[in-house]
Amino acid sequence: MPGALAAAALFAMMGLPALPAADPPSPEGTQVTSRATANYAELWARQQERERPGHPRSPIAHTSKPRFVRTYVPACDGNSPDRSETVSCPAALAMCSDSTTPTDLGYWIFSAPAGTTDWTATGGYLCLGAEADPDAPPPVVPVLTAEDFRRLPLPAAPIVMQPPNGRTLVNIPTNLYTAADTVTLPTTLLGQPVRVRATPQEFRWHYGDGNSLITDDPGAPYPDLRTAHVYERPGPQKVRLATIYSGEYSVAGGPWLPVDGTATVASPAGALDVITAENRLVS
Repeated sequence: MPGALAAAALFAMMGLPALPAADPPSPEGTQVTSRATANYAELWARQQERERPGHPRSPIAHTSKPRFVRTYVPACDGNSPDRSETVSCPAALAMCSDSTTPTDLGYWIFSAPAGTTDWTATGGYLCLGAEADPDAPPPVVPVLTAEDFRRLPLPAAPIVMQPPNGRTLVNIPTNLYTAADTVTLPTTLLGQPVRVRATPQEFRWHYGDGNSLITDDPGAPYPDLRTAHVYERPGPQKVRLATIYSGEYSVAGGPWLPVDGTATVASPAGALDVITAENRLVS
């Protein structure tokens, strides 16, 4: 039986109303878009802190002694953070030819242990406005580490089950999906305001029957069964989900820089009762 018809039969057999057809998938496919606002993120964070005894009721993580700092210089031969003057060049402009602002210059990113000038190229670059003064001292910004990122109150993605009553049939697709958005949270580093942008990039499902799924697709409501699972044996199951976030941060309104690491957030487990059904002929 095709997946969509099987799921419809499951809803009918269990006396549940059929769900309305989902909207057509967006052209972006499985990309997760940012719909959460900063206010929403802050309210969510405060609620989470209230539910954690012994923790301060604030979504702001304070880090006073970052282990590394970063700086960036125009991506031209001979430029480095140790030079008193830097130059711009056509090669730096060509690096950002695909930028939304074609006049942006490419800048190499360097990192050093805090309190030192032992600069090391990170291998990354970013695009900044070409109007920046190449002779000005390169800006030095604190680094938001992976540990700082993991201390932020990142939201746990909800587990959504269909059928919604926590009961399903063996050998029939059970639709399991989540809804996760990019969120922006405030924090501080060395007294400087920092915005952290966390984007869900991977979802790790554990279905309770020994099977699992790792995907970048959050799934969708019925009749879309992209992340559905078929249970082959009856019995109670615990469904678990972990969301992997990648991060970027902006110091004092500066450019977005990548967080060197990810954060894993576990969702509350969902209880599911897998049952069998009997066919009976009635007059």
